[in-house]
Amino acid sequence: MKKMAQVITQSEMGGAQKHVILLAKEFKARGYEIDIIAGGDGPLKKMANDIGVGYIEDPYMVREISIGKDRKNLKYLKKLFYDKKYDIVQCHSSKAGLIARIAAKRAHVPKIIYTAHGFVFNEPMSKIKKIIYIICEFIGARCGDKIIAVSKKDYDSALKYKISNSKNTVFIPNAIKDIDKAVLKPRKEMLSELGIDNDSFVLGNVSNFYDTKGHKYLIDALIKLSDEGFKFNAIFAGEGKNLEEMKEKCKDYDNIKFLGYRTDNYDIMNCLDLFVLPSVKEGMPYVILEAMNLGKTALCTRVGALPDIISDGDNGYLVEAQSSEQLYDKIKYIIANPDSLKAGIKGEQYVKEHFSFEKFADAIESIYNE
Repeated sequence: MKKMAQVITQSEMGGAQKHVILLAKEFKARGYEIDIIAGGDGPLKKMANDIGVGYIEDPYMVREISIGKDRKNLKYLKKLFYDKKYDIVQCHSSKAGLIARIAAKRAHVPKIIYTAHGFVFNEPMSKIKKIIYIICEFIGARCGDKIIAVSKKDYDSALKYKISNSKNTVFIPNAIKDIDKAVLKPRKEMLSELGIDNDSFVLGNVSNFYDTKGHKYLIDALIKLSDEGFKFNAIFAGEGKNLEEMKEKCKDYDNIKFLGYRTDNYDIMNCLDLFVLPSVKEGMPYVILEAMNLGKTALCTRVGALPDIISDGDNGYLVEAQSSEQLYDKIKYIIANPDSLKAGIKGEQYVKEHFSFEKFADAIESIYNE
């Protein structure tokens, strides 16, 4: 039995954490012994316990740069990896990706893998910051065996900036298992719980409130539409440092609701007419695959893997990132043209045909076995 550690920076739930849970559940079923290692005791810990894999809370793993804690974490992880004698260490997110790869190399772990869920340096930032992040990724790559890019953009970036080469970098897009709609709450029931009329046009977003998710651009567009008299309801599920700021902006708009952290996100997505993801930076977001699997029409920004999944006006809709005006125009068009929501039918077909979970898991395991 192979022993594997899945290492990620934070234990709050997001796309990368969902990826870790999917891998852990699948490879536990394939006979691997698995620990998830993360900072904090957030929802990821409970999910790990629920699927029967180990969870180790890293006392020094923090998102922000902290020289003192980062040095202690390097020492802590090296000892942990050595003592546990893992055969595979797979890292996710920038901070864990760097520190855990260095620690794993020093602990002589046989197989060290990094999954890039969206390189940080592809976010809008100063040239100096961008160079620093590229250097960090370069150092991390020297300590690992393989980089898995979940989007073509990340794959191309790894090669463009000479972080890695084509031999040590592989593109494996995320995938999900088919969602059973029969077990979800009916739209009318879910909307009733949220205090929304069943006949309303409902759009929404399920993601944590960080700068990279671009909530402010969507909310500015929604406020403008509301001020102009357009009738709709908007629901946001998620937590994060920008949540209170967004709630304050919308305090005078009863049609915009913030639900906080939820465990029934599929039920929430299933009651939407339009799913909107206004991100500034992405890798390959699971939430879009989930929304499209549910037959929901998706409106997204042209970042990460999203343009690879969505063809504007065919199986969904695309706008440029950081543009409240384009979001406003597109949502206005969709509200005024109900037939535009038929794009969700094509989106559902596309996701089910192109994102097989079994092929995804097999591709990952082939890297474990190299």
